[in-house]
Amino acid sequence: MKIGIIGAMDIEVEELINSMENIKKETISKIDFYQGKLQGKDLVVAKSGVGKVQAALCTQTMILKYAPDTIINTGVAGSLSSDLDIADLVISDGVVQHDFDVSAFGKPVGMISEIDLIKIPCKKELVEKIEYSAKILEDTNVLVGTIASGDQFIASKEKKDYIVDNFNALCTEMEGAAIGHVCYINDVDFCIIRAMSDKADGSAHMDFPSFVEIAVDKSIKLINNFLRN
Repeated sequence: MKIGIIGAMDIEVEELINSMENIKKETISKIDFYQGKLQGKDLVVAKSGVGKVQAALCTQTMILKYAPDTIINTGVAGSLSSDLDIADLVISDGVVQHDFDVSAFGKPVGMISEIDLIKIPCKKELVEKIEYSAKILEDTNVLVGTIASGDQFIASKEKKDYIVDNFNALCTEMEGAAIGHVCYINDVDFCIIRAMSDKADGSAHMDFPSFVEIAVDKSIKLINNFLRN
């Protein structure tokens, strides 16, 4: 079994890459892909870059070139729930694109025309395995639910409320739903793991630099637990 892991930023994947054995690097469409082993498992790891287009480009290339059985997107997100604090974890049971809107044509907000879905579901068995790997971490609050993606860094209460009201999402980021969309079309299992780095409100621009390293450390520990178990 081969597992693909995608992060948007260097800090989200560099520790995984540095821990891999028998690494082979290949650059395609200006994205570096690293093949190797970690915890005895075959991996391909890549930094996609920020945003939905970069995430989709990376995911489609990874699927066509390396044929992973499962793709996991790891990284950080802004909390949309009062039940989530900095470094708490969210595991997706499905993903939505909060900035996809063709409601002018009579479709619900968030409905993706080509697949007729608002929420793209994750495979239940994969979600349960990752949830177990998260809950054995010490001092970690873990929630499972909807993760919302859009090409925006959310830093206002108004936008935060819009995403919660329309999609009932637990957190928001900029890549996961694009990765889920591509995986769904290609019939590849996927799951999004997010550690909270900010509160997605008016303080987000101040929180993010301070807490991103703490959040990333938690998500990397989860990935290692998942591979181990």
